[in-house]
Amino acid sequence: MAHRKMVTLSVLLSAAVFSCGPVQFPDDRDQVFSIAVEASLNDDSLTALEAANKYLQGATRDDPRYDRALRLMALSGESLGLSYAASLWYLDIAQSRRDVELAAEAVRGLERISQTYPYDEQTILGGFLATAEITGLPSSQQAFIDYLQGMYSMRANLNEWADGRFAAIVDQDPYKSRARYAQAVRLIAAQSLDQAVAELEALLDFELPEDLKNEVYRTLARIAFEERDYRAALTYYDVIRQTAPDDPQLLLEMAWSHYYLGESRRALGLLVALDAPAYEELIAPERFLLEALALRRLCQFEPARSAAVRLSVRHGDAIADLRNGVPVKESEALRNAARFRVGSRSTAEFRQRLVFEMTLLDDLEDDIGSGLHENLRAMYELGLKEASRRENEVLGKETVALAQELLSAEEGVRLILHEIGVALLRARSRPDAVEEKDPIDVSLREGHVFYTFEGEFWTDELDDIVVTIEDRCID
Repeated sequence: MAHRKMVTLSVLLSAAVFSCGPVQFPDDRDQVFSIAVEASLNDDSLTALEAANKYLQGATRDDPRYDRALRLMALSGESLGLSYAASLWYLDIAQSRRDVELAAEAVRGLERISQTYPYDEQTILGGFLATAEITGLPSSQQAFIDYLQGMYSMRANLNEWADGRFAAIVDQDPYKSRARYAQAVRLIAAQSLDQAVAELEALLDFELPEDLKNEVYRTLARIAFEERDYRAALTYYDVIRQTAPDDPQLLLEMAWSHYYLGESRRALGLLVALDAPAYEELIAPERFLLEALALRRLCQFEPARSAAVRLSVRHGDAIADLRNGVPVKESEALRNAARFRVGSRSTAEFRQRLVFEMTLLDDLEDDIGSGLHENLRAMYELGLKEASRRENEVLGKETVALAQELLSAEEGVRLILHEIGVALLRARSRPDAVEEKDPIDVSLREGHVFYTFEGEFWTDELDDIVVTIEDRCID
């Protein structure tokens, strides 16, 4: 009998692999569950998803296999790229804690999804991981929970509670370093800069994850910049320059540091790099103002004028809406630009991920059958509706902030255009007391290679561009 059962399962699984439609499962629910398990072990995610769903159709939450079937659906959904559905199934298992062992595995699944995909932060974090009393997990997963709950409390200014959660993380766990970084950032907000710098530099003595190490160096650079120690800022930035191809904001921050050091040509080179197609989505009105300021310092009046008006070219529709009295939150130009800002990026990416997964789900309809497809489609439509609502809420705030930045940059542009007009009538003197450094020597010599920029951007050279424009000022 056992041999016959295994043969039956093998035949059904073979049919699942070679058929073009949903599998026809037997009426015996035990067999259906066994098919789901074996399919999952064989990495046949489609069959595992269908079989587990079929089993759950006749099950109640009191069924001892309920969470195990739900786990199979979550694993299969994650494997198929349906991260949103998988996260909700993991969440159900973790919240119910009907099976402590499976609950721990579900938390691990939520951690994995949160680190891999855009996800529903409000539901997963705010609704459970960061707020619920979760105990009895393995130490590595408990550290993940303690870190999330500490961060959530810190954002709510519950610092004593946050420090308690952070203290519970063992020193050897990677989340301990992340917790210490968060506490250092809190010191910055409290204007305890010397103490913050000491904490950040102490962190660098540890083996840090690459992303955290970059953030530590970047934060130290920003502190040095605010204290007007621009050379120290560049020293920190130089450590993480290899991340520049993925981080245009880093180039902009470096450009400001070079400008304040009197290295206008180096600043201009970094700004040229921001014109690379890969950075098209960068929303930073200040870059055009900085370009005009750097050219003005070199008494390159016409290029400075051209740079200043680039603000209107890049953000003309948004500026026109502001001038014409269009309510800030109703300006489509402002809203479209605000979507690319850091503050709104996570909500926008989550909504976009849902749209992508809905397309993926539709492509799977013939394989999983109309019933399961309709249920999942309804789940995604509800999630997309809520994600769109949250995105609109965040966009409202980001749109207001962007409008203020645009108005400030436009005012700066008007001032510099006025200054250029006045300077044309006077001697070509430098506009401020900062001494302009000599240009970089681009002559050919041993150990130095230079290439003429011809409008083609290479990602590994974006932070090496130097502008060799003439200094026309008369000191």
